[in-house]
Amino acid sequence: MSERPPIPDDPIGAALRKAFASERATGGLKKRLARSLRAVPLPLRRAPSWRGPAIAAAAAALMISLGFALWAPRTAELSDVPLKELQAFIDSGRTVDMATSDPERVQAWIAQRVDFVPPPVAPGGAEIELIGGRLCLFAGRRVASYMYHIHGRLLSIYIMDADGLQPVGSNRLEHAGRTLTLVREGQLSQASWRENGLIYAVAGELSELALLTALDELRR
Repeated sequence: MSERPPIPDDPIGAALRKAFASERATGGLKKRLARSLRAVPLPLRRAPSWRGPAIAAAAAALMISLGFALWAPRTAELSDVPLKELQAFIDSGRTVDMATSDPERVQAWIAQRVDFVPPPVAPGGAEIELIGGRLCLFAGRRVASYMYHIHGRLLSIYIMDADGLQPVGSNRLEHAGRTLTLVREGQLSQASWRENGLIYAVAGELSELALLTALDELRR
């Protein structure tokens, strides 16, 4: 019968033996340790070499799952996200992704980058100038942004898939056949609603009244 190859020493066991080298175990302690070792199933005495990587992989998968669960989009978290995104865009000083006053070009550019059919782009008018479009990302969703200037102030119409989402806010208003949810923060206002499977959120550097007036103008 061939001899079993020696089991390589582990650093934890070596450290423990070194730390307790001067200690003398009593007879009772030796007997209890012997009984405990005999009670441990053999496979657990020597863990297979694959267990370490497998445990690490399982732990990583669990952390990723928890991460998605913690950061999954929740309706309450989306209530003022468009308004905050517009403020971040203003603070950054960036330009729009597709700079044009042609509504058909903006719609075609957006259509290639979102997972839904974007609605027609309002061309604007004398008071409201279409300046282009942007692609945004809210909680993992691709969002279209139609960008306008109103007397030098920015206004964005955000459009996203409404699956699993509802506009949220305590201030609601019936306006032009829509139930709008209004949000005001600093110099920005936002009005959002759900329509034809999409969520619309209009945010701008305007008062709530001016925002609703601009929305009426864009609907013509």
